[in-house]
Amino acid sequence: MPSARARKALASDLESRYHSEWYGGTKVIRKIISEVGKTACRVFRCRNAIVTPLSGNLCDLGMILAFTRPGDSVAMMPISSGGYPLDVGLFGRKRVDLPVKPGTYEIDETRLSAAPRANLVIAGSSFIPFPHPVREMKKAGSRLVFDGSHVLGLIATGRFQDPLIEGAEVLFGSTHKSLYGPQGGIVLTNDPKLHSRLSEVLDFGMEGLIGLVDNPHPGRIAALGLTLEEIRADRGYGGRVIANARALGAALEKSGVPVRFSSRGYTESHQVFLDIDLETGKRLSALLERKGVFVDVAGRLGTAEVTRRGMSEGDMEDVALRIAKAFRAVRRN
Repeated sequence: MPSARARKALASDLESRYHSEWYGGTKVIRKIISEVGKTACRVFRCRNAIVTPLSGNLCDLGMILAFTRPGDSVAMMPISSGGYPLDVGLFGRKRVDLPVKPGTYEIDETRLSAAPRANLVIAGSSFIPFPHPVREMKKAGSRLVFDGSHVLGLIATGRFQDPLIEGAEVLFGSTHKSLYGPQGGIVLTNDPKLHSRLSEVLDFGMEGLIGLVDNPHPGRIAALGLTLEEIRADRGYGGRVIANARALGAALEKSGVPVRFSSRGYTESHQVFLDIDLETGKRLSALLERKGVFVDVAGRLGTAEVTRRGMSEGDMEDVALRIAKAFRAVRRN
């Protein structure tokens, strides 16, 4: 959840305004958008940023429309392994599954070279406890971009992999997960040509036609800017989130709840995964929701928000006990 300061901007008069110079009275709004883009570049250590996308999903579509044509192939993580379930077929593209190690959410690097090369590779996934081998994944296609929606807050604080340094041409994602801003999207790159091409798809200026975004909701962008300033001032945030996730994994296992990847310290991100089947996950999620604890039906837990609320590693034992109590109740029934 965004801070009170950011929520104030989100609810301000800005949110009902346009941003294009086509309209009068937008000079200050365009300045705000420009400054937020500059702040994003400082936070993510890159040269170019686009802050107008309304969601991470629109960023995904922007990559597809900017870098592929109808009939081209787009390689992504399999949906069964946590890949984003984007229906690229609706846009005349063919989805190709990247090879994954059985029983994991990790790329099988040994099989990347043998797979047919895709026109576009979208790295990253919704289930991402460990970094992706970006350099190796470049073998799978002509162009590689990284969907960091879930881990942008960790990337911003230097506590996860840095896809742009590792070879991704574009880093993008939604801005309301581990990056605790308002719902929206952001695109980051060091390549000015790619920045220009993506701006044609994801922004609206006097010279071009409208692509995926007309009104980018300036209040949202102002709130994002304040969030980026906050995370820039708190470089320890990502480390605290990861420490809490590992502590939660250990406490859950100690309490009798099966947790995946214990031999690897449970996680290197904010995500912890229970080792349960989908039916158990549905029942556990419903029971925990009634008790004010939110877990998705796949048994995926995240520590970003509890960390933002001031919880530390010691508090994870209490969280684990609450989850364990519900887990035992589900098992009994």
